[in-house]
Amino acid sequence: MVGPKPKANRMCKSKSAIATTASSTTAAAAATPRNHRSPRTTATSSYPAAYSYSTSSSTASSSAASLAALRDSLPELPLLFTFNDLATATAKFSSSHRLVPAAPSSSNSFRCSLRGHPAAVFRRPLSRDPREVTARLAVLGHCHHAAIARLLGAAASPDRTTLFLAYELVPDAAPLSALLRNPKNPSFTPLATWHSRLQLAADVCDALYYVHLQADTIHNRLCASSVLVCGDGPLPRAKIAHFGAADLAGELPVQQKDGGRRGRRIEGKRGYMAPELVAGGPPSRCSDVFALGVVLLELVSGQEPVRYEMVNRGTGEYERTSLIETAEAAAAEGGGEGMRRWVDRRLRDSFPVDAAESLTALALRCVAKDPLARPDMSWVAAKVSKLFLEAQEWAARFRVPTDISISIAPR
Repeated sequence: MVGPKPKANRMCKSKSAIATTASSTTAAAAATPRNHRSPRTTATSSYPAAYSYSTSSSTASSSAASLAALRDSLPELPLLFTFNDLATATAKFSSSHRLVPAAPSSSNSFRCSLRGHPAAVFRRPLSRDPREVTARLAVLGHCHHAAIARLLGAAASPDRTTLFLAYELVPDAAPLSALLRNPKNPSFTPLATWHSRLQLAADVCDALYYVHLQADTIHNRLCASSVLVCGDGPLPRAKIAHFGAADLAGELPVQQKDGGRRGRRIEGKRGYMAPELVAGGPPSRCSDVFALGVVLLELVSGQEPVRYEMVNRGTGEYERTSLIETAEAAAAEGGGEGMRRWVDRRLRDSFPVDAAESLTALALRCVAKDPLARPDMSWVAAKVSKLFLEAQEWAARFRVPTDISISIAPR
């Protein structure tokens, strides 16, 4: 069941807040490593080690330098750009700045540089007062997490009907959907180990936990194409894109003074929309959990949420295959055989069957038809974190030795 939302909402301090406390005796901050964290860990930007300040003249200059270094290490808050700022940066939203070069002329995403930062700019319909956007941007601007693409700023169009959102451009990142399903080479995926897929699952769950219970908002855009996979280490890492987009664009329901709720009908991505959204209901944390469940099923199976295959070319009849339905059938078969057939074959049977069954069962709870039957993110993140740690142990136990040399020379 979805439990009550905690009141705590931890946020990063702004540069101005640090500057006004320069007279305090100690400025302490913790550096958060990029490695996997507990689900209840709030990820922030890395801070320098704690500095102590002395009133003696011999340490005054070093203290000032330390304070300056501390302030410079903090991330800049998102800015309320002007429309001209973004139009200039993208050469009036020209085709040469499209985020995807082959995208149609109606593309809603662009790449550019904003005040020295590589950025991705997305265009969304705006259905709230721009003054409310300013207020929400100030709140969301304090939210930072290692598994969330950072929000750089926003701008409204001159007619106030369109919102432009600028995010960090994650270097060398690819959408999860493209890595799981490459139409040019469907038999290959760089995510060919169980360990790597559990790492991505843990990152996404950790990020959505932060969105719900720390940033106190709803994502409403989670899908495999909004999960960015990046990193050149032994394990890829995930960042979720479009943080705050639904909130700032006015897609989320807002309580009115007369007791009513304001919002607009949501058009989501096929296969990720919860039944209550399809029926015209408002986005919620429960609908976010539904979308997460679909992404988890994709990580296990490699399949897309909904497939349409032609049955009869003469009549144009198609057959619809649902990922949720095939997962339910595999889980119901029992004995592990159904699960072995359903799990992505590109893993080459190199995965713990019981762990695959556990993750599939968890994902199926997330996609329950009844919103109130879905778990909240604190429970989901804790369970997936445990499965990730077990995957680490499993990978270490079955890793092929690389420090053994074999000589075939005659004795």
